[in-house]
Amino acid sequence: SVSGVCLRDTPLDAEVSIERLLFVGCAGYTQRYSGLMRRTEYWTMEPQPRRAHYGAALHIVDTLQRLGRHVPPAHFDAIVVNGVLGWGLNRRDDAESAFLACRAALHPGGLLILGWNDVLPRNRITPATLAALAQFSPGGLKAFPARMPVPGPERHVFEFYRR
Repeated sequence: SVSGVCLRDTPLDAEVSIERLLFVGCAGYTQRYSGLMRRTEYWTMEPQPRRAHYGAALHIVDTLQRLGRHVPPAHFDAIVVNGVLGWGLNRRDDAESAFLACRAALHPGGLLILGWNDVLPRNRITPATLAALAQFSPGGLKAFPARMPVPGPERHVFEFYRR
C-alpha cells in the first residue's frame, strides 16, 4: 500500500530497497502501521506530543522542517508525507523547508511519497509550486505513475519523487 503500510512484497519492493522508512504524521489510523513493517526499520514523526502513542517505537516529536536535527543526512530510503501538506504544513516557507529537509534525509535515489488533498482549503500550496520539490525527479517507479489521484470527494493525490 502506498500509504506506508507494507511496502515490502509489493511491486514497489521490487524496484526500491526500503530498509529504513519515515512516515510523517500520526493519528489513530496510523497506529497499526508498525505491525505491518516487519522487515523495515520504521520511523514516525509528529509535532504533537499527545499523538506520539500512535507512532512507531522509533518516533520523533518535532516538525518535518527540523528533521535534520534528529537524523544524519541520507538516513532514509523512503519518506512518506501523507495528509500533512494543507493539514499542518500550511505556509509556503514551512513547506519549502520541510521538503528540503526530506531531500537531505533521503539517500541518493531515495523515494519521497507525498499524499495531499487537491481541494480547498487544503490545496492552497500545491506541490507543483514548491521549489524544494523541483529538486527531486518526479516518479521514477514502474509500479506507480508519478501522480496517482485517488477517487473521492477529498481529491487525494499521491505523488512520487526520487532524490
